Amino acid sequence: MVKKTVSYVAVILLSLVFFTVLVLPSLLPNDLFHFIKVSNKGYSKNVSIYLVSWYGCPFGASLSWPLYDVLSHFGNVSAETHYSIYESDIGGYVPGLLFLDFIPNSTVSFHYVYLYNEYLNASPEGTPMKNLVEGGIEELRNEAPTWVYQLILEYDINDSDIFTGLSMVSPAYMGNPPHIPTTLIITGPNGTWILIGYLNSLNPSSLAVSSEGHINKNYILSLTSVKESASTIMSVINSVQ
Repeated sequence: MVKKTVSYVAVILLSLVFFTVLVLPSLLPNDLFHFIKVSNKGYSKNVSIYLVSWYGCPFGASLSWPLYDVLSHFGNVSAETHYSIYESDIGGYVPGLLFLDFIPNSTVSFHYVYLYNEYLNASPEGTPMKNLVEGGIEELRNEAPTWVYQLILEYDINDSDIFTGLSMVSPAYMGNPPHIPTTLIITGPNGTWILIGYLNSLNPSSLAVSSEGHINKNYILSLTSVKESASTIMSVINSVQ
């Protein structure tokens, strides 16, 4: 009986290894965590950048650093340091920036919309949301242009194939609880690109800390991974101008 039990355990373990190493990678989103071009059409005469996120998002915290770096080339950026919620699978709290204002000194415009509070259970103003997907898209409808709302509705909520290549679930329903994930949209005369999540070159885990403390803004902005991610964002901006 003991030998049979050991054999069963061994089979289960081998199956898990097989699934993790060979099957799971093929199921993970192919285009999640890097930019994809969703249209050759631009929604503005000049470059417009839209960040859709929420106050406690680890992905948004990670993405905020290279985005801040890029925006500083196009205007005066006002932001405050902030920690994401604690995520054990990421490794803790992720230091980030919450955008407060952007005054351009160029033709590039930047807009930010935070859909949820820090704890992912209410609007930024504290109004409880029973359904975060429905509440988030309604918040976006009120705060962003129609074309931004339509892109988020199409790619974050309704499309279960574009990021996976399989009929699984759309990005909004990959989270627990389901919610609209951090999304960066860059549009201009020569097309529109979208990023859902964070850039592969700057995984939130690489910034995570076990406890909240002073955030050294200049140090994080100087990291090679932040500079590489900023270069990627800049390349997309240049491609749509």
